[in-house]
Amino acid sequence: MRQSVVRFFATLPFAFSLAVLPVLAQDAQMTLRLSMQFRTLKNSERMSDETRKLVEELEAKARTATGGQKYGEAVKYYMRAMALVSNQPWTPSSELSAAMQIKLERAVFDPGDKARIEISQLFAPDKPIAGKLSGSISLKDSKQEKELKQWADIAPDFTKPISIEATIPDLADGGYQLTLTLRPKDGEPIIKPAPILIARGLNTRAAALKTRAASVAAKLKGDGRDDLSLVIPAVEYSASMIEMANSGQLSLERADLRSVIANAAATLDKVEKGEHPLRAMRGDVHWAYRSPLDDTTQPYRFYIPKNYDAKKKWPMIVALHGMGGDENSFFTGYDNGAIRRLAEERGYIVACPKGRSPYSMYLASAERDVIDVIKEMKRDFSIDDDRVYLMGHSMGGYGSWSIAVNNPELFAAIAPIAGGGTPLSRPRLKAITHVPWIVVHGDQDPTVPVEESRKMVKAGNDLGVEIKYIEVPGGKHGDVVAPAFKVIFDWFDAHKRQRGGAAKATTTGNQ
Repeated sequence: MRQSVVRFFATLPFAFSLAVLPVLAQDAQMTLRLSMQFRTLKNSERMSDETRKLVEELEAKARTATGGQKYGEAVKYYMRAMALVSNQPWTPSSELSAAMQIKLERAVFDPGDKARIEISQLFAPDKPIAGKLSGSISLKDSKQEKELKQWADIAPDFTKPISIEATIPDLADGGYQLTLTLRPKDGEPIIKPAPILIARGLNTRAAALKTRAASVAAKLKGDGRDDLSLVIPAVEYSASMIEMANSGQLSLERADLRSVIANAAATLDKVEKGEHPLRAMRGDVHWAYRSPLDDTTQPYRFYIPKNYDAKKKWPMIVALHGMGGDENSFFTGYDNGAIRRLAEERGYIVACPKGRSPYSMYLASAERDVIDVIKEMKRDFSIDDDRVYLMGHSMGGYGSWSIAVNNPELFAAIAPIAGGGTPLSRPRLKAITHVPWIVVHGDQDPTVPVEESRKMVKAGNDLGVEIKYIEVPGGKHGDVVAPAFKVIFDWFDAHKRQRGGAAKATTTGNQ
């Protein structure tokens, strides 16, 4: 299995090394993310032939460095190439800025807490800064900026990490930017921001919730309440989101952590009263389950229309996030979660799995997570088995095809957006000739070339699949997603699950 995954990633249009992906260490993930940013920028900007040659030489060096797992060197070459593409100067300050990393010991604070910042660097600059640096740490939001600390005589070399501390002031609860600024004697300043959350007592409440959840779980097990025991992983995951934010595994922008903890505590209140909380839940819900695959707690997020009634069957869309995203992506991005508004208007349940990791490509255990989330939703809500739909953007577009071919009788229709087929899924398209596709891709996509969808649509047409293909003139990678929601819902409205057999093709071109 590992070798097939390696071969698969090597063929992706945005892949940069087959050595990185089976490991997916933190530095490897960062390099993957940077390589995608580089590719998008390279395909978006005009360059002279001379500049393009230099950029491609740096890209080749980055790929070689990545293949040797020299991720810091790969970052240097990608960042240098991106500066060239953007026509930005590559000075000693900008090179050190590209090399530097800052890491906060945590991201959620009470006033008076110490914020400890570790400064390190990924590679040695070719042209070091001459002289010492001065520095400061400030905290700001949209209304104010407060300087917390100043110091001088800092050596411009962080190959041996250093730590500095600043005290969080008595400011109102909310999101802030903690910004480290380093100033050389000559040249531009180096500015490194990091988002933090001031939330009085939130760390304490999360820890108490985790302890309480364990106690309630033990009591439910003793009482034989297996139905309510299934709720506990969702509470445990909510409590752990604070730890995830503090360790950098969860972006503060992905979720309202204060609401998450408050809602999880309310959920546990109902469980202790013997009530199943999902029976009354409507709207946007963070949830989790315990995977039978490896006993880990896996999150998902779903939307239930306000007029949901368990006495009737409801259609469900399973939405797969793109690379670098998670279960929150569809609900926080794409026109601020427009899919939720359409789900409410059109009477759809929407479920968004995490799929194990931001870089999983929905293979192996990640695919299992998607199928398990569908099972969880069918157990807890009244889902129409003949109206379960699969859609996804970018990596999720690839996943829409690959999961469908492995589960050909599960979905009524699929909607891959800005994705493509894989060497694992393309040979198996015959399995889903009875499943209608709506495919959306921008013809100017700099991240996943439009040819990826074109190849899949041609293969589907050759097999007689019912396809609606929308190629958006001038469309980029992300701007085609939210505008496509309405036509995707229309397509889903028009299709119920078919049981095998090919459907007549009704392909539509540019729209």
